[in-house]
Amino acid sequence: SKEMLSIVFSRDENMVSILADEILKNVEYDALRIVFNKFHSVVSFVPTVSTVLSPEIVERESESGGKLGELDPYEVEGGETKGEILQNLAEFQFSCVMFNVVLENACSEQGARMSAMDSSSRNVGDMLDRLTLTYNRTHQASITTELIEIISGASALEG
Repeated sequence: SKEMLSIVFSRDENMVSILADEILKNVEYDALRIVFNKFHSVVSFVPTVSTVLSPEIVERESESGGKLGELDPYEVEGGETKGEILQNLAEFQFSCVMFNVVLENACSEQGARMSAMDSSSRNVGDMLDRLTLTYNRTHQASITTELIEIISGASALEG
């Protein structure tokens, strides 16, 4: 069955590590698809899907001789088996993908905030320019009216 797990990510790497640990321990999956916003530029981001195979699938694939299990003998050191190494690598890759997702989302969020603030600042500047122009026109009309009244009064006194 397909289940959707929606998580709000924190930008704290410790929280990402704890979250990755919890998912690896408590969620059963063959392939995990993570949907996130990939930063493209300050004004745009691209919805992206990243797929991560479960450590069990990677280990099973390696045992069946699939491409995922291709490790040269000299790459394997210590007492760990090839399956254990691949499982560790799969868990590490999962954690790295999760951290990358968090960073990409954070960059996209900051870009959107910067763009919104830039747009707001520009709109405020335009509004101030329009209000200044309206004020200056009103002030000029008031001065013109006063001058007309003074000239009319002076003309009336002379005439």
